[in-house]
Amino acid sequence: MSVESRLAIVNKIKAPILRSLIDHPVLVAVLTWLGVTTLFLILNFSVMTRLSIWGNVFRQTALMAPVAIMVAVLMIGGDFDMTVGANYAMSAMFFIFLINLGLNPIIAVITTLSLGAAVGLANGLLVTSTGIHSFIITLGGWFSIRGALLLIFSGSSNLNEDLGFIQIFRYELGSNFEASVLWMLALLAGALYLVHYTSYGNHLYAVGSDRDAARARGIRVTQTRIIAFMLTGMSASFAALLHVARFGSARPVLQTELPLVAIAASVLGGCALFGGRGSPNAGFFGALTFGTFGAGLIAAGANSSWYQFFVGVVLVAAVIFNRYVSRLRQKSR
Repeated sequence: MSVESRLAIVNKIKAPILRSLIDHPVLVAVLTWLGVTTLFLILNFSVMTRLSIWGNVFRQTALMAPVAIMVAVLMIGGDFDMTVGANYAMSAMFFIFLINLGLNPIIAVITTLSLGAAVGLANGLLVTSTGIHSFIITLGGWFSIRGALLLIFSGSSNLNEDLGFIQIFRYELGSNFEASVLWMLALLAGALYLVHYTSYGNHLYAVGSDRDAARARGIRVTQTRIIAFMLTGMSASFAALLHVARFGSARPVLQTELPLVAIAASVLGGCALFGGRGSPNAGFFGALTFGTFGAGLIAAGANSSWYQFFVGVVLVAAVIFNRYVSRLRQKSR
């Protein structure tokens, strides 16, 4: 067989694969997750085939996926939120504070979610009114919130009593699966409906693709972006509630790496760094990949520092691949 014939066969195989990745970029995250799963199955088959291990994977994923899902939604509109990690820690400690004061748990939950929304509102107003890139504004917010927490709280905060109400977040379903997994999937379903089946979702894609063109079409660009920031802030507070339900405590330095992990998860799933492309599925499958990698490291007895290394490699590789896919998409038009 000649070299030309071999190249023709390779191109015939490669073309539909690339077309699938262009049309469905979330497949990259799915394939990465399958690759990570296969790797740890090879390294420790007996442990990774236990249902309890996958219960741990999904339980751990449930603590970061709500944030990653809504960060993906925010990125579709062309914005970032670096405050999600600090907001997560602040919301967890605020909720514990309210409960320890004797406040009704339902009111404490609503107040905590409102706090997250308020942080998102502040981010959205600052970003849209100043015109400064959201990465810079929210990075400043990250430092401010984290610093304030360290000044106010000297150490960990713990629930003074075990609340029966919290069972709705941590109820054991068996094999280490918790109700938090169901809450995570419910949030994913809600985000998918919002983005793909409502006019708001259409507006968000338009804003992420070209804000000036979206404004010319009568879309309220500022309002659309602020709502996305508020939803992202609420997702951080919601994930914080799941954390408190599981552990019963919180620290000022909780989830320091969450903003980068959420962005990496979203980019891995096909969200464009500059907006206009992506899906909430991107954040979910990206978070599931990182959750599987973390659990796999524990099962393999490897150094946990490999997790940070993996996040960094995935982020860079995903950005490079997304850029490559974007060029292919432009050429195909």
